Amino acid sequence: MDRYFAPPEGRIFACFPGAEDRPGQRRMAELVHNTVVDGTARFQKWRDQGGEPEARPEAVIQAVEAGTGTGKSLGYLVPALAAGRHPILVATRTKQLQRQLLEEDVPRAAGILGRPIKAVLAKGRANYLCRTAWEAASTDPHLEFTRADQQLWLALQRWTRETQDGDREGLGRFGEGESPLWDKLNARAERCTGRQCPRYEDCFLTKLRAEVAEADLIIVNHALLLADRVLRESAFGQVLPDAPVLILDEAHDLEEQLTESCAEAWSSRAMNLLFTDLREAAKGSGAALLGLLEPWERAWADILTWVPLEGGVLPLLSPGPEMKALADAVGAWVEAGHPLWMEARRLGAADPENPLWMRLAERVGTAFSRMEQIFAQPDGWVSTVNREGSHLVHFKSNPVDVRPFFHQHVRRGFESVVLTSATLRDGRGFNGLGLRLGLTKPEVEQAEHVESPFDFEAQGLLFVPPDLPERRPGSGGGVGDPAWVEASLSAMERMLRASRGRALLLFTSRKMLAAFRPRLEDALPELTFFVQGDGLSRTQLLERFRATPSAALLGLASFWQGVDLPGDALSLVVVSALPFAPPDDPVLQARIREADAQRDGLGFIGIQVPQMTLKLKQGIGRLIRTRGDRGVVAVLDPRLMLPSEDRLGKRYAAQVRAALPPFPVTRDWERVETFLRLL
Repeated sequence: MDRYFAPPEGRIFACFPGAEDRPGQRRMAELVHNTVVDGTARFQKWRDQGGEPEARPEAVIQAVEAGTGTGKSLGYLVPALAAGRHPILVATRTKQLQRQLLEEDVPRAAGILGRPIKAVLAKGRANYLCRTAWEAASTDPHLEFTRADQQLWLALQRWTRETQDGDREGLGRFGEGESPLWDKLNARAERCTGRQCPRYEDCFLTKLRAEVAEADLIIVNHALLLADRVLRESAFGQVLPDAPVLILDEAHDLEEQLTESCAEAWSSRAMNLLFTDLREAAKGSGAALLGLLEPWERAWADILTWVPLEGGVLPLLSPGPEMKALADAVGAWVEAGHPLWMEARRLGAADPENPLWMRLAERVGTAFSRMEQIFAQPDGWVSTVNREGSHLVHFKSNPVDVRPFFHQHVRRGFESVVLTSATLRDGRGFNGLGLRLGLTKPEVEQAEHVESPFDFEAQGLLFVPPDLPERRPGSGGGVGDPAWVEASLSAMERMLRASRGRALLLFTSRKMLAAFRPRLEDALPELTFFVQGDGLSRTQLLERFRATPSAALLGLASFWQGVDLPGDALSLVVVSALPFAPPDDPVLQARIREADAQRDGLGFIGIQVPQMTLKLKQGIGRLIRTRGDRGVVAVLDPRLMLPSEDRLGKRYAAQVRAALPPFPVTRDWERVETFLRLL
């Protein structure tokens, strides 16, 4: 990799005069190169020996934690593409990184390699417009849509004539969020007729598949990657082409993504889509089906009446009359839908040239099987129900242990796999990757951290205000003990005055944000506050925050990562409390029980503390994004201190702080305020 990264002759310095030598980036490139070479050799040996499926080897796996500023995108793109294997599959968690890769990093990698790179960004089907559905909708005089969808409908009139790829992202703010209108227009698989569609040849998905088939590099999100791996084991087949090399960026979230992607799930939204499609189909030759649809819809409405009105994720098999009645209602719903299912199958058999009815019958059967599996809750799974607002209800069964799924879908699916992120290590190194994902002891031992080029000791401070009370999260209506709330508000006001805004305040719950927001706005009228959930998209919030002097941005979970605000826009990050996952999460509770069964207390120190540490690292990582950035990270939680440093300190604080960037730790108000005023 020296020909690309070693100063002063490396290609990166010829392509980008003034580029800095980054030893961490060079070391990462070596690790990625070796991983691809070793995986290629392992599989070539297998092929030379006959390539028997039962003797297929497992992927070579390398975990690399690349500190902020390493330049990890080029650190993996250049060596992976230079190896000559294609396609390379890169999976990320966030849209921001996908766009950065496609629009910025791939062109840079092409320049360094001295050749063009064909890269394609692929998304799930529901992100693309179905031309046939649009033609039907745009000529339907009886089409109805919600008031919220009126702006989308107006934007579609021009966009549908101009779009080259059919990706709803091109609609800008009109293409964001849930939309009943977009549900009618997108290219979801349930209603796709494939080659039988009259618009198949100019279908946006047909075009995308052709581009993907010719690509050197395919960029996807974690959800599409894992959905594709799961689909390979079903009748629906694969979506993405076979790829020898997988690079999993933002891999700190992989356990969560596996937990969701491998779940059995059904929802009121999926049910309503099915009801709508059945009703539309019945307008033609299925008039008799309408009479069968109404009792099935009523039976589904009965199910929803038994779902508790309070929000949050609840275990389905918890004791109590409500859950018993809910299970009985599901049984009645299956019984009510059986005649409809049989009628849809009959209509499909009577018209084999038209796949519509057989597809609808398959979807009805899928609804039955999903709900039955969720309510059966096999060993090793946790079934839950979650109500979001008055109309949206999710039923789900998640695996407690995702290691078998990592083995099947990742380890057994590729020749070489690189796991990378700025936050893979907790305070005990890479051991968590073995506990959570099933990496072997040798894989954990060869995992490597490559250093950030930033001088954290000179560029910032880590501040835990002195004399903070204990929060007691169960107090104050779930916000915290009133004494902690008052002390935290006072600390926030004092720091925001010193920093003149330019701050990101990260909260661990909506209740906490809602409680702090009005108090901060009243106390600091000279600042402009932008708040997540006020109707602006994440992108709009960040753009307005950057453009507004003396501003503060108040955010929740999604703002703990993926926020990039280099320069003078951000000088202060305030973490309201150590971000432990809610202890009442049924899946987390099951994992803690399993860990505690191995060793008492392992659930807390081996699962809860490492998870919290990784999220804290993500939040703290928002501050220093370039060598020129300077600022303060404040954590309003005395548990980050040791017992010898604070009467409320915790022994696990040493484990947590060992994983954080090496900022100087201070509790000195004068030092912090002076530091902020001088920025």
